[in-house]
Amino acid sequence: MLLIAMTVVRSWFTDPPWRIAAWVALGAGIVVGMVAGRLVAARLRFHGSDGLLAAEALQSLTRRRYMAASHGAGIAVLAATTLIARPSLLIISAPAYLAGAFAVHMITNLARPVPAIRKARPGWTVRRWLRQPGAGIVAAMILLLSLLWANTLGTNALIAVVGIEVILLALTLTLVDDSVVRFMTIAGHGARAIVLHHAQSLLPFTGLAVPICLVAFGPVAAGIVAAASIATLLLLAARVLAYRLYGKRFADLLVSIHAGVLLLAGYAAPIALPFVAIAILWQLQRRGAAKTWLLA
Repeated sequence: MLLIAMTVVRSWFTDPPWRIAAWVALGAGIVVGMVAGRLVAARLRFHGSDGLLAAEALQSLTRRRYMAASHGAGIAVLAATTLIARPSLLIISAPAYLAGAFAVHMITNLARPVPAIRKARPGWTVRRWLRQPGAGIVAAMILLLSLLWANTLGTNALIAVVGIEVILLALTLTLVDDSVVRFMTIAGHGARAIVLHHAQSLLPFTGLAVPICLVAFGPVAAGIVAAASIATLLLLAARVLAYRLYGKRFADLLVSIHAGVLLLAGYAAPIALPFVAIAILWQLQRRGAAKTWLLA
């Protein structure tokens, strides 16, 4: 699967013009950096409170060394992938990775150790706000304002900018807390209610961005926004259903495997993609409904 994925990535990055490929590399680098930053932040939070290395995890120098080593490995993997896909994009992907990781660490306030009772409060505040409908409205306004500038770049550049920005904004608006999912499950909430709770900001974002893009920029931009929003909503639903069944690490691994299956299905047989997605969600929902009683 890795060889097939690298072949597909290389074939895709070789054909488009360099500017479009650069936009895609920029978005991919930021997303990878943000994901890596969240993993490192979660690991440091664990060791700072419940882990066996709490004494080291509470020292600023040790934390910075750990972050540097972890992100060094992440940049190395990203650089190797970029060199295989299109070496000239390395000047875009590496800084984008650093920008995404830096943004995550700034949000979670991991640059300095703070008392355990206060260390996650800034992150909680940001996440709580991102789940509000107002966050979706603000994200839609950011997208539309940026598209006014991107509209002068041409059709291909506009499509690339729309795709990258919508994916980044939609992923930011659909952060899922596994502890909240399990608590709501124990409290008797169904999967649909939990998904709607975590999608309170995505739905206003889609409802505003799609019609405005349709009127201002045409059906192509509106279609990209709608498709990216639907894909993000499906990813959100899969994560919620997986968190109802398993712990965070195994659930994230399972969702990643399912996402890979969907990518391969979309590449090999696009017409079968909706049926594969429905089958995955139905299986997770069926297994979760049968095991909900174990959580009590």
